Amino acid sequence: MALKLDDFIHDLTANRGKNDELSPAARAAICTLVATGKSQRAMARQFHISDSTVRATIEHWKTYKSFDSKKRSGRKQVLTRAEKRYILLHIKKNRDLAKKALVGAIGKKVSYSTIKRCL
Repeated sequence: MALKLDDFIHDLTANRGKNDELSPAARAAICTLVATGKSQRAMARQFHISDSTVRATIEHWKTYKSFDSKKRSGRKQVLTRAEKRYILLHIKKNRDLAKKALVGAIGKKVSYSTIKRCL
């Protein structure tokens, strides 16, 4: 049973959200297919991404010889997405909760200003 190119591409990009970055495997597939003679525009249509994303992926490969993402700059977030949701849920249930009680309910060492940014 031969694997179709469309099925392969679908498997690579199946769980990717609209603004999520491409996986290293998808980047490798794009560069490989373009190197075999497929047009950049055709790859953009097949992967459901913009032409500029295909060009940027190829440039990234030419520059860094890697399909991995570059290291992110900036400070890492203290609270995860789930913890932020927990804070909002906690406040919705008890709006009169004191600052110290809210900070203590999270179970992590965070400042009140960090919690305030979540709201």
